[in-house]
Amino acid sequence: MNPRNVLVVFYSRSGTTRVLADLVAAALDADVEELRDVRERKGALGWLRSSYEATTGRRGAIEPQRRDPAHYDLVVVGTPVWVSHVSSPVRTWLETNASRLPPVALFCTMGGRGGDRVIAEMSALIGKAPRATLVATNDEVWRGQMGTQVAAIMRAIEQSAPTRPPPAMQVQQQAHAH
Repeated sequence: MNPRNVLVVFYSRSGTTRVLADLVAAALDADVEELRDVRERKGALGWLRSSYEATTGRRGAIEPQRRDPAHYDLVVVGTPVWVSHVSSPVRTWLETNASRLPPVALFCTMGGRGGDRVIAEMSALIGKAPRATLVATNDEVWRGQMGTQVAAIMRAIEQSAPTRPPPAMQVQQQAHAH
């Protein structure tokens, strides 16, 4: 990827989305911000809470973030699919940061279905279309079958990136605009 300032933000309850986030971050040479829940989500009760929040569109409480997405050229956001919805921690982050986001790419991991719906839901939450998307099943991630998909999202991001003139050209263009 061209030298850009990229941030990968993700939430992972089971670890699957974390694996994919790490692959994407490594491919894009990106900074990483893992969203951390304030509430416990392990076990049956955690699963029920997660499902309830996702289906009702509730926000989840997350710990304060270290990185400001407005300082990046591109932010890649990843979530697990919870009952065909975006996870509540990612919903919280997207709603909180929607107005401050530069161009985005979106990805999700799922047990079986709902990925396209989650990508559409994430896009609606931020009010813009992503430059690239990636939907992966948990099996694909854990079998190590994501190389082709990660390469495809990289190509989509690169092809959709606006071309920028070198900094000296930007200064000259601004001077002529006045």
